Amino acid sequence: MSIFNLKGNNKKILITIAAGIMGNLLAYLSSLLTPMHPQISFDFSHLATFMIAIALGPVYGFLAGAISSIQPYIQYSVLGIYGPFFGLAIIFGKAMTGFFCGLLRNKMPTFLAINLAYIPESIFTLGFSLLMRILLPAGTMSWEIINGILMEGWVEVIIFSFIIDNVVRKKVIETAVLMLEIFIIMFLVHKEFIHTLLVLLLITLFTLILFEFITPLIKKNYQEDKDEKIDIDKK
Repeated sequence: MSIFNLKGNNKKILITIAAGIMGNLLAYLSSLLTPMHPQISFDFSHLATFMIAIALGPVYGFLAGAISSIQPYIQYSVLGIYGPFFGLAIIFGKAMTGFFCGLLRNKMPTFLAINLAYIPESIFTLGFSLLMRILLPAGTMSWEIINGILMEGWVEVIIFSFIIDNVVRKKVIETAVLMLEIFIIMFLVHKEFIHTLLVLLLITLFTLILFEFITPLIKKNYQEDKDEKIDIDKK
């Protein structure tokens, strides 16, 4: 049975899982581009989280955030300094962002909803990092790492907010140009030409596939909201 023949919640769940898997692939590929620190690198997994949250709402946004955080959890917790137990905070933080983004959708412009939705995770991340400064050996969690994590996170979210807002508004050319500019900047700061080019091409491919999955759902969601407003006006 094809996923496109499924209806209702089953289809939404499968699409959310598929987007979460792609979010993990994007997280892995983006981490290869920016090896700034073992605990700090760009993480594009939230691209899947925000797309699902905007398209399907808070519950599916929460699920997408949790699924797409598996790779970051393994990289920064299981194989990083947090450990498998404390590192579960990464999964919770990303899932929380998906939930809040789903709540804020349709209440304000898309780019604003995405940025505001990240504030709780940002505060949570700061609190978690300060806790790790107490629990981990001295010098393990430095202020440099904390600042790097927060700054990297906000840069990603601001970029994602404009990309997804353009997708919602059907500004395909503007979205393509924005992604190209991002890739050029990342290319300029990276030294390995062939390696970087390959990773960028793969990220582009996965992002386009993700957009193909999600865009019809976003359009359907906005059309349903439009029809609902028309019905309210008629009454």
